[in-house]
Amino acid sequence: MTAEAAGIEEILVLHHSHLDVGYTHSQPILWRLQAEYISQALDWLEQTADLPEDCRPKWTCEATEPVRRWLADASPDQIVRFRNLCDQGRIGLSALRWHVSALIDRPGIRRLLAGKRELEDVVGRPIPVACQHDVNGVPWPIADELLDAGVDLFVMAINRHLGQPVTPRPGLFAWQTPSGRRLRVFNGSHYTMFDQLLNAWDDSVDRMAEGWNAFHERLARTGYRLPFVYLTSTCSPIMWDNAPPNPYLPDLIRRWNDEQRGPRIRYATFDDLRERILRIPDDDVATARGDWTDYWSFGVASTPTATAVNQQSKPLLAAAEVLKADPALIAKAAEHVDLFDEHTWSHWNTEPDNPQATAIETMKQAGAHQGHELAAFAVMDALERLAGNPVADKRIAGVLVCNPTEYPRTVTVDLPDAWFAAPTPANERTYRASRMAYENRPWRTPAPDEPRRVFGPIDLAPGAWQVIGINDLPKSAFPGQPAHEIIEHHKAARELNFASAVDRVASTGRITSPFHELTYDPDSGRIIALVDRATGRAVLRPRPGMDLMSFIRERPDPLADGSRRAFYRRNLDLEMLDKSCWRPWTPIREPAERVLSCTVEERPGRVSLIRRFAAPGTRGLVQRLSFDANDPVIHIDIDVDLAGDSSPTGIYFALPLAMEAGWQAAFDTAGQIVTLDDEQLPGASRGWVTVQSATALWNGHGAVALLTPDAPLVQIGGFHFGPPPDAIERDPDPLLLSWIANNYWDTNFPQVQNERVKLRYGLLTLAQPDLAEIAAQAAKLRSPVLTWPVTTGGRGPSAGKL
Repeated sequence: MTAEAAGIEEILVLHHSHLDVGYTHSQPILWRLQAEYISQALDWLEQTADLPEDCRPKWTCEATEPVRRWLADASPDQIVRFRNLCDQGRIGLSALRWHVSALIDRPGIRRLLAGKRELEDVVGRPIPVACQHDVNGVPWPIADELLDAGVDLFVMAINRHLGQPVTPRPGLFAWQTPSGRRLRVFNGSHYTMFDQLLNAWDDSVDRMAEGWNAFHERLARTGYRLPFVYLTSTCSPIMWDNAPPNPYLPDLIRRWNDEQRGPRIRYATFDDLRERILRIPDDDVATARGDWTDYWSFGVASTPTATAVNQQSKPLLAAAEVLKADPALIAKAAEHVDLFDEHTWSHWNTEPDNPQATAIETMKQAGAHQGHELAAFAVMDALERLAGNPVADKRIAGVLVCNPTEYPRTVTVDLPDAWFAAPTPANERTYRASRMAYENRPWRTPAPDEPRRVFGPIDLAPGAWQVIGINDLPKSAFPGQPAHEIIEHHKAARELNFASAVDRVASTGRITSPFHELTYDPDSGRIIALVDRATGRAVLRPRPGMDLMSFIRERPDPLADGSRRAFYRRNLDLEMLDKSCWRPWTPIREPAERVLSCTVEERPGRVSLIRRFAAPGTRGLVQRLSFDANDPVIHIDIDVDLAGDSSPTGIYFALPLAMEAGWQAAFDTAGQIVTLDDEQLPGASRGWVTVQSATALWNGHGAVALLTPDAPLVQIGGFHFGPPPDAIERDPDPLLLSWIANNYWDTNFPQVQNERVKLRYGLLTLAQPDLAEIAAQAAKLRSPVLTWPVTTGGRGPSAGKL
């Protein structure tokens, strides 16, 4: 079949670098090289101005951040040259700062577009196209944000490695946004496919013709109908990523066009691609609706501690904004937070003894911690100013209690015992710096044995704050105080009707709150049942090795194939043709070995069950389940010390639910609630999803939501790491899995997780799937009420709104 028979008039080739902030070089070197590439492009484009139009090269800056950094150091003459080449259509621009992981939240998406406006001011024209290369998906809210920013074409070029593409690919569709609008999307082939599919790296027109004929036949088989083909080129195979301009390509394009071996090839920018796409009538563009759920997001679990820290920084940034903290400080913190959400985690060779991988991974994770510390300082600085504290003063005279969220709160105030110590010459003085010690951070989880005092409850309206005198704090009074009791076996069997479960135990423990009733075996630590008291519904369906957020280690069977090739055997020739390299596999899944201790802690307004486990692949595991008098959320704090090695391993915490077949599920991405399957693009990830804060399952008898502010990866229904399913089966008694750690990648993400990970969860049960209530409870768990010491010279008792 000839090109003309298929209606293909031309091949557009977009020449770009593909920005990875890392991967080929360490981050500091990478930024300098990216700046060099723009200067090289100016010289190259000016030197080739007299070439024939089709082979006259163009360079596309696919992300705004390298351009912004280059402009900051460029001379006025260079900026004029850059602007002139943009005016000539020889330099193309794109709207987004860099390629992102699915960790990004809605404010982060908006910051991702900030550089667009800066560049538009420089070049004096709009930038109407955005792109994402490499990543396997983006959160659904990005579609609305792009339209709001003046972008009317979004170009995706995913890498199907360990994922799969959304359909149609290659092809054009209109992405219906959450608000109901339509954003045109060109779902293009993976970047570098001009080099790979057309064998351009061989510098041979004959080899190029072989590649084109095979690709053209494939397009015809798949029903491709557009009158052009769009492909991109870097400098592969020498440099696939972070590549400079390729001066050898124009001559190959010239020879191809002179010999007329197929459709004419011409260099194109995103604006050129957009011009071709806008010719297509709306009626010829099919609409697809749903989240572009990312497969590659599972790699973020290769850095569970840094990921959790960066997730915790985002509500701190929001609180800093509400508190009117220093804008420059907020911007510095956000810079680090956003860069952690960029899609590059490590070097291409992640072997543990590779020093370049060590350097890139260390700087990547350090950025998460630096962003968190700056966000923490911004919040504490704002609280200091709101409290009116002098830099140096005497004693703590009061407490500032602040609700930075949009939800009303009824809270228990849990304060350090040291705030109430009798004044002595050694402790009566207080300083701004001492108040900013780590121990005073109101959002941290206190150590179990830390001396503290509990007051409350205190009611706070959205955005409200109060200063309460240290001696006027309300004494703790909780009419619904949770209760704990140990019941002898015969009494448990008679009163609780758990004869089959308790016949094997001598006694039964029971914790009762206004919202839930938990039954457990004090000897083994095994949880027997969890009941929603409002409905009488059993929430759990315990099974061997699994009760409530049970530890599971997953790994390939070493007797079969213990390597990463057990589940994915990478073949670039197959991936180039969008063929799957996934392999069915049967992993070994190991629960915790035993409970080392099981104790109960009682305090005003709360009862906690603390279990310590021996678990494979860990040096320690502690789980704390807390039931409150006023809070319907069961708070679950998990502290796991991972003794990682480079063998492929996944770590989960499993929630076995009692639920009939046919259940439904939803999760939130960048704050947008998405219904599993029904609101996901065809081909997007179902096996695992990236969650900002909550996942819910429900049927006609009630709903269960797992709140995950620190651990974003979730698998719904069961274990799904493997060949991508088209939909999730709604089998009875589904598992809800928090996937906290893995090193399943063979590139880009760290192979060793040797770290202590502290995670917060919430478990919420409801009679109905009230998604607004779930979102509210998730927001409250993400953003705790803030408390801060007020000194003798600070504000007296007062109240206000932010």
